[in-house]
Amino acid sequence: MNNTKRRDSNMELYRIVAMLLVMLFHVCGEIDQIGDRLFPDTLETTHIVNLFFTSATFVCVDMFVLLSGWYGINLKWKKIQSLVFQVLFYSVLLYVVMMLVFPNISFSPRFLIHVVIMDDYWFIPVYLMLCLVAPALNPFIKQANHKLLLTVVLAIITMQSIYGWINTWESGYMEGCSPISFIILYMLGAYLHRFETKFRHISSGRLLSFYFILISVNWGIAVIAKQYHSITLLQIAWRFSSPLIILASACLLLVFSRIDIGYNRVINWIAASSFAAFLIHCFPLFYDNVYAKTVTNIYSELPLYISIPALIAFVLTVYAASILIDQIRIKIYRFVKGNN
Repeated sequence: MNNTKRRDSNMELYRIVAMLLVMLFHVCGEIDQIGDRLFPDTLETTHIVNLFFTSATFVCVDMFVLLSGWYGINLKWKKIQSLVFQVLFYSVLLYVVMMLVFPNISFSPRFLIHVVIMDDYWFIPVYLMLCLVAPALNPFIKQANHKLLLTVVLAIITMQSIYGWINTWESGYMEGCSPISFIILYMLGAYLHRFETKFRHISSGRLLSFYFILISVNWGIAVIAKQYHSITLLQIAWRFSSPLIILASACLLLVFSRIDIGYNRVINWIAASSFAAFLIHCFPLFYDNVYAKTVTNIYSELPLYISIPALIAFVLTVYAASILIDQIRIKIYRFVKGNN
């Protein structure tokens, strides 16, 4: 397990890319809904292309959890404290700002409870559970030989593929959004880190080819599902528990692990605050009233050749603003810690 405080910039770049893919994935989701409304019975070319980019960005969540497995989670109270503070900081800040900016948003004790327990983000409670379980997983991951660890990882991925991917009636794996799914990804990420040399014979170019093949297969499933209005096929395509998505994410992880850029202070500085972009743009009130509406307005009202670069610029603007805002959060947290 990697316990160094100075993290590799190539893997921090992977973190940055993963966050941008999260934001672009949500853009694709809004565009997909527009396509369904405008062309309920047919698939337009732009709709089909958007489905490809949805598949390409669908790896975003799995990428984050794989990275946690790559580095390893060493449970410390200070880390949990920092994460909780970060989530509550943005939740409270955004809640207050949204109430001030939008007259239709008023104070709700029920929503405040969601803010306090942090379940307004589905990712946070599940990731916190992974943090609590990781110390029990780490000794096994560290001590198991290659054959045993590989067997366990393949077995749990297979189980999830049968019961949490193909079986669309299941509820335990929650389409890859459950603690058990995060544990599976964590163990895969740890395996890839510990035995990375086993994959050195596969070139980065071939790994990228595998990535495109895997997301293309997933794209094909989604297109067929949309064309024939198959909810079952669509549920199979859009699941973080899909082995196609998991393996595609793993391919990208290995590709970035081979990038030799040494230590880059700028990359690490940006990556350290990239989670703020998730917390800001995914806050429910901000997402519904700002992020999703802006995406819808840009895509619906501007010509395609303008709307696409405008959407990319919008995502980059939100991302950059989040990084800058997070510097305030960091200073406040350091001040609070200093007083304790």
